[in-house]
Amino acid sequence: MSHYAFGDSNASLHVYIEKAPPSEELWGEAPANSHVKALHEGDIKSLGNIGGNGWRKVFNVYAKLLFAFPECSPFKPSGFSSWQDFRDQALLQSQSGTSLLFGDWDVERNARQGGIHIIAGRTHALKLGLSEQCVWLDNEFAKHATLPIFICPYFDYRQLSNVKIERLVGLIEGSQR
Repeated sequence: MSHYAFGDSNASLHVYIEKAPPSEELWGEAPANSHVKALHEGDIKSLGNIGGNGWRKVFNVYAKLLFAFPECSPFKPSGFSSWQDFRDQALLQSQSGTSLLFGDWDVERNARQGGIHIIAGRTHALKLGLSEQCVWLDNEFAKHATLPIFICPYFDYRQLSNVKIERLVGLIEGSQR
């Protein structure tokens, strides 16, 4: 299975999702295998228009997650008045500190290089071979025993509600102490 990513190649917060949006319709082809493509202003809106409501939700939940971090957190975006502004002006762009990875990545290898790694969805975690490597805190959240890897519900409002976003932020913040 091929894999590539959108975002900052030096990101500190990485989210893994199994399937990519139809980026070929926007750029004529998908990014090269193992490549991290920095998005530009307007790309998220275009990908949402092409990929539909499901992709809009993924981008919205990602931005909301970052804005749920406390002001003192290195993951909290600065210089933006709302998560919507951050989503539209910086999410998954160069220097954003964020990446969204699609396909079959070696998450454990990536996690050893630093940053926080979030796998969106139990099924994807299972396919990546990480479900058994993690300690399940309940039916929806898990944390790797030794690496900064978290498993959470898929990035969708119904699955990862505001309350669950707060829970994920708490787990990440707790691992940073």
